[in-house]
Formats: sequence, structure tokens, C-alpha cells
Amino acid sequence: MVISTIGSSCGAFFFKKASGQSFRPVALIQNRYFIVGITTYAVSAVLSVIAFRGGELTVLVPLASLNYIWTAILAQRFLGEQMNFWKWIGILLIFIGLAFVGLGDKLWV
Repeated sequence: MVISTIGSSCGAFFFKKASGQSFRPVALIQNRYFIVGITTYAVSAVLSVIAFRGGELTVLVPLASLNYIWTAILAQRFLGEQMNFWKWIGILLIFIGLAFVGLGDKLWV
């Protein structure tokens, strides 16, 4: 599922890159960023289905929130977007939430 979230974030990144070009249907299907975005999203979806087959939904769906972290890293590093204090707090809260989900029943046993 972690690899799926990386793929999904990369797909969003490539869609963002594709959005700077023409939205005409012919131009869009020739846009390499658009094609790569669709491909990475498709691979990510297949990996998610595989993960869902072998894991618990109550753990895997919250794990998908890693998307936000990978997307923030990609946007900051490659698109020049800025992270402020509140965005970092949000990412920290995602990590804390994932830790609680990962611990699951172990906290109460």
C-alpha cells in the first residue's frame, strides 16, 4: 500500500505538470505528463487492489493518507511550493494518526 500511495502522488504530480499545457482532447492525449499520470494512477490502483486482498481495510485505508505526505514532498521539491508551519503540523498529525492505527489493539491489550 505504501508503494501505491507513492504512485498515486506521482500521478497527481504529473497531472499538475500536464495542466500547464493545452486542454484540447487531441493535445491532452499527446501530453507525456498526462500519459505518465494516467499510467502511474493505474498501477497505483492495481497495487491497492492487491494490498486490499491481503490486508485489513481498517489499516490500509488510513495508510493511504501517506499520499498527502508524498504529495507535499513532491510539490515542495519539484514545483517550488512552500510548506508553512500549519502544513508541517498537518503532516505530523498524519504520522501520529498512522502510528495509532498501526498499533491498533496493542494499545488496549
